[in-house]
Amino acid sequence: IKEYLEEYHISQKELADRLGMSEKQVSKLMTAKSRLTEDVAIKLEKIIPDVKAGYWLNYVSKYRAYIARQKSEEALANMDLKKIAERFHFKEVFSGTELDLVSQAQEMLKILKIASFDNFEATYSNLKVDFMEDGGKKESIAIWLNLCEEEIELQNDDLAETDYSLKELKKSLPMFRMLALSEEVTALTKNCRKLCNKLGIYLVLEKPIQNCKVRGALTTYKNHPAIYISGRFKTHDHIWFALMHEIGHLCLHYDSKNMMVSFEEGTSNDYREEEANAFAREYFIPQEDMKKYLLEQRRESVSFSESSIRLFAKKMKVHPGIVVARLQHDGLIENSRLNHLKCKIELAEI
Repeated sequence: IKEYLEEYHISQKELADRLGMSEKQVSKLMTAKSRLTEDVAIKLEKIIPDVKAGYWLNYVSKYRAYIARQKSEEALANMDLKKIAERFHFKEVFSGTELDLVSQAQEMLKILKIASFDNFEATYSNLKVDFMEDGGKKESIAIWLNLCEEEIELQNDDLAETDYSLKELKKSLPMFRMLALSEEVTALTKNCRKLCNKLGIYLVLEKPIQNCKVRGALTTYKNHPAIYISGRFKTHDHIWFALMHEIGHLCLHYDSKNMMVSFEEGTSNDYREEEANAFAREYFIPQEDMKKYLLEQRRESVSFSESSIRLFAKKMKVHPGIVVARLQHDGLIENSRLNHLKCKIELAEI
């Protein structure tokens, strides 16, 4: 205002007269000790016609936001940020960045979509993690879920014109099985995601946060189902089983208004988790076929040799690692046996 007054050769006293205000009121206005109101902005527009009232009000709005942001940063700086950083995994999430601790705290609040760390518990009280036997952390889970959401539009096509149809998904289930035969990372990152997008489904592959015991989640984003996979155990069989587990939820339990978070097997009492597990097991190796294979093994007194597993996998049209994982899970072979038939998938590649 002072700059414009100098340009128009208007003194502060003269401005007070023209505005119908006291010199003291104008002085407070000029030193930002009082608020520039809409009424005064309109009066200024009449005195300085080249500058519209909206310009002054917009300037004031930006200034107030700047002051409020400074106060917010000062409040954060006065908190125990080292403790907060440890609780919310700053080191892991912001690895490779040059952000200072206050900036990391600001970014974490944006990731979690909360105004203050004091609001975390109330906001994420719906994350039911109390039943987890090995104590997965709610903070880790919340961060991972939000990072997945940030990745949706980066990893997927725009699905605005694509409708999701359960009928079409069920018709396309054999195509996922074909993709699961490949050991290539692109079978997941490109081909599987492309198939999901074609069916109106978002698919996000996001490496897990420390102490996040989640293997997957099913939610809704912009009126479309969205599947998140963590690839927690970094093997082909685990990741594909997790994917089909979530697709099982999509086929059996999908509710667009509620998120379903899938933890490690055996950590949930939710019947839907058991049904989704059964869906994935039956999808890759139907129970009847598994019974026949086990009978053959007993009849021939064969202890699940590598060659028999490869033959059975070929017959089932699944990757041998999936057969090994099933046998290990069911306690038919030791967890240390035949792991070379499994395929490692590094999360960095995903």
